[in-house]
Amino acid sequence: MNPRSSLCSSLFMFITLLGLHVYFASSQVEDYVRCLRGIEDTVSDPQARLATWRFDNTTSGFICDFEGVSCWGRRENRVLGLDLRDTKLSGNKIPEALKYCGKSIQRLDLASDSFTSKIPREICTWMPFLVSIDLSSNKLSGHIPPTIVNCSYLNELVLSNNQLSGSIPSEFGSLNRLKKFSVANNRLSGTIPEIFNGFDREGFEGNSKKNDIIIVAAGGWLVWEAAWEGVINL
Repeated sequence: MNPRSSLCSSLFMFITLLGLHVYFASSQVEDYVRCLRGIEDTVSDPQARLATWRFDNTTSGFICDFEGVSCWGRRENRVLGLDLRDTKLSGNKIPEALKYCGKSIQRLDLASDSFTSKIPREICTWMPFLVSIDLSSNKLSGHIPPTIVNCSYLNELVLSNNQLSGSIPSEFGSLNRLKKFSVANNRLSGTIPEIFNGFDREGFEGNSKKNDIIIVAAGGWLVWEAAWEGVINL
């Protein structure tokens, strides 16, 4: 192959690879925009906290200026975390559009808002790389989905101050990276999995109904006593 042909071949390969890079980068940006626009379209925002979410801007990293959105890099449209704590957002479900942020998001904080749904079984299929989930102080009901174990990188799972019922899934025993866990002030019953030996007792308190209350025994010590019927032991 003569030098001219070799140069043309190399140039063609470079242009092809550059085109593929631009295509995939553009596709990812579209996904993140779809994620955030879907959240905005799904929730009620009485305090207009999402007013900074302006999708007519197409500059590099524009979504990183949105309130509550953090990115991997200042010039990248890749969502690292959503911190929408205490924004008073409400809705009858956790937005399914979150799945379009799933390629990169590691932190989800919707604490102290007003979501009234069940926790979606698909939450960790949508966002498998989550390290931290905080859905505390909402009005979430139903059972805690065992499928949360699909978020195998979880360090923090905070579900306190909701209306969750049923038991803590035994499958959580495989969440061996978990360092912080709270289901306090719900309506839970049943057995606390052994993985939670040594966790702070405050994370389990306040799970009482008309005729039962949780009693936590962790690591050989009893957290507190109750005169009511129906106890949970570890």
